[in-house]
Amino acid sequence: MNERKDRETVSTLRKTYALILKKAQLYRNGGWQYARILKRTRADYESHFYAFLIDLNICLLPVYIWIIEFLLILCGILPPHVFDLLFYLMYGLLFLTSVIGLGLVTARLHGQSLGYAFTGLKLVRRDRRPAPAIQIILRQALGIGVPLMVFGIVFEIWGMFVWLLLHMCICLATPHQQNLMDLLLKLVTVRMPDDAELLKGAGQNPQPQPEPAPRQNPVRPEPKKEAPVQKKEAPEISPIDLHIRSNYSDDAQLDVEEIFKQAKARNMEIISITDHNCARANAPANRLAGLYGIQYIPGAEFDCELDGTRIRILGYYIDWTNPVFDALERDSLKREKDASMVRARLFQETTGIQIDIRSLLESSRFQVITGKDITRMVFHNEETRQLPFVRRYLDTAVSRREARRLFEHDIFGKGGPCHVRPVYPQASHIISAIHEAGGLAVLANWHLDSLSSQKLEQLVKMGIDGIEVFMTGAGEDLKVRLLDAASSSKLFITAGSDYHGPARPEEQLGVTGLPEKAEGLVRLFTRAARRQPPLNR
Repeated sequence: MNERKDRETVSTLRKTYALILKKAQLYRNGGWQYARILKRTRADYESHFYAFLIDLNICLLPVYIWIIEFLLILCGILPPHVFDLLFYLMYGLLFLTSVIGLGLVTARLHGQSLGYAFTGLKLVRRDRRPAPAIQIILRQALGIGVPLMVFGIVFEIWGMFVWLLLHMCICLATPHQQNLMDLLLKLVTVRMPDDAELLKGAGQNPQPQPEPAPRQNPVRPEPKKEAPVQKKEAPEISPIDLHIRSNYSDDAQLDVEEIFKQAKARNMEIISITDHNCARANAPANRLAGLYGIQYIPGAEFDCELDGTRIRILGYYIDWTNPVFDALERDSLKREKDASMVRARLFQETTGIQIDIRSLLESSRFQVITGKDITRMVFHNEETRQLPFVRRYLDTAVSRREARRLFEHDIFGKGGPCHVRPVYPQASHIISAIHEAGGLAVLANWHLDSLSSQKLEQLVKMGIDGIEVFMTGAGEDLKVRLLDAASSSKLFITAGSDYHGPARPEEQLGVTGLPEKAEGLVRLFTRAARRQPPLNR
């Protein structure tokens, strides 16, 4: 029975060791692009502290054994004359575990000590690539083992505790939780990517791919092989994302808790859910923030217009229970439903195709019929697909998806025969409503490249509190222009991903385009007190 348990234990250890080595290989082959350097966050501090405690307790195992032996001597079980022998034996074993063993094990596991492997951390170079074994050994020996021995010999047991306290203070003082040897050897600790990211970085696909369809025309020449695509760097995940959509919006899919789960998995610190013309997500989000240990800023996003130009304004730190938000949501739903009916009527008059408006409304949570809904209905029906003006899109486009996209753009897009532009509330009304609810109004980074400087100045005079400068896809010229405008008018600066969920893979939670050197500007906004006015103008 015992032999069987021993064999199972050995087998488990071997499998764990093989798994660590396999992940190290995937990390080396490209998975390093998805690793994240530790920052000053609670989750990172906890993981690093637990890893350090595990490694430290393994190193101090000879000390614990010596304490037990010392107690046995005091109890008279062991003779007193063996005290000196056991004391020096303890220091010899301590040298083996802390100076030699820790470094060799970490190097053998490619930057993961036992504590690091347990908590999913890894010791690497500053560029996140794997570190050479000699650097890892020197870091563990001179950064942990040797100081532990020296302080222990000179100051005995209390010296070890003093050194441990000093070591932790240095890690707390550095921006990436580095000790002195990390700074000298240019090493950092990173959080290991998950399995899917490791496979993606290594150029592997975790999902089996279907067999390619057989060629219908055997005499057709083989297509030319395209040049291999260069692997892209993994996008940097910011700890702050203040522009996220939940399924309270008509074009997003994830519920509020799923957003918090993803944010926690990505070690994010501060988020805000800003649904489209709706503040309802803030109630569950405010409750979940404490459960997931994430700072939450109540928010919403509103459509409005300024002198005929459609813009969007984000409201933050709002009292979401204020009746003004129910009124804005009802107005938005009525506006979109009225636009849907006009859109459907125009399409029927223009094309002669009858639409089952009732079924389309019933299948929509928000009682809205979009151009995409009508296009999907047209291309799903065999009879309407054969109509000449529909058939020409299928015959000329490279794919059915492209045909639908072109059809929707030509029929329902700006300038199309069925284009409907609702009348949105004035920007001044939205800014006043946000301020009425104790919030701060921020101009969303949506089509701002076409917004003139004069209109920006108008918004400042109306009382806008900030500008969303950083967002994935925003050009550098636009960011510079918005930064200048925010600086000259003393406005807050924010960053957001506009994350909608899996339906828009080009948007990722936490990927805001916010550079680390500008993170402090956004943190100023995240520390803004509720109902407190912005910077003095």
